[in-house]
Amino acid sequence: MVGRGSRIFSMTSEGSHRVVPNYGAVGAAKAALEAHTRQLAMELGPRGILVNTIQAGVTDTPALRKIPGNEIMIETTLRRNPGRRMTRPEDVAATIVALSHPSVQFVSGSVIFVDGGEDVVG
Repeated sequence: MVGRGSRIFSMTSEGSHRVVPNYGAVGAAKAALEAHTRQLAMELGPRGILVNTIQAGVTDTPALRKIPGNEIMIETTLRRNPGRRMTRPEDVAATIVALSHPSVQFVSGSVIFVDGGEDVVG
């Protein structure tokens, strides 16, 4: 089903490595997802399949709006993000398109930060 040149992407978050209030179960799942990404990269690499996870910054989506305290997360992000804005879905999409280009053949097992530097100042 998945052959040479295929790409597998998943979505993680800063909750995988940082305490975020009301995010305990999701944070643990994201940490496991990152470990699984590394494992799959090793297992599928010989078949020419690249596996990465995208860590977007805080993005205003319906899923974010379901997290208790999301208003505080949004306010904090707007203050701490070096670009003084939230990550947009288009930012993530453009990164996935770029990483899917056939000339990209050696990026695998990575957490790709799409957040304008938000995580490094968090």
